[in-house]
Amino acid sequence: MTLDEFRRSKNLSYKRLSELIGASHATVARRWCLPAEHQDRMIPAADFMERIMTVTDGAVQPNDFYVRRQ
Repeated sequence: MTLDEFRRSKNLSYKRLSELIGASHATVARRWCLPAEHQDRMIPAADFMERIMTVTDGAVQPNDFYVRRQ
C-alpha cells in the first residue's frame, strides 16, 4: 500500500498525515505521496520510515516507496 492510498483510506489531509508522522510541514507529506514518476517526489529518511510504519500499523512499508520493475 502506498502512503497516499493509506492517507485516502483514512480520509486524512496532508497536514494531519504530517502531524501523525512528525513531519515539519504538510508539503513534506504531500511529496511522499506523489507518484513515483513525479519530479517533486521524495522518499522519506529512515527515521520517518519507522514512524510511517508505526502510524500505518505496518500497512505502508519502505518497499512501497520504490518502483517495482517487472
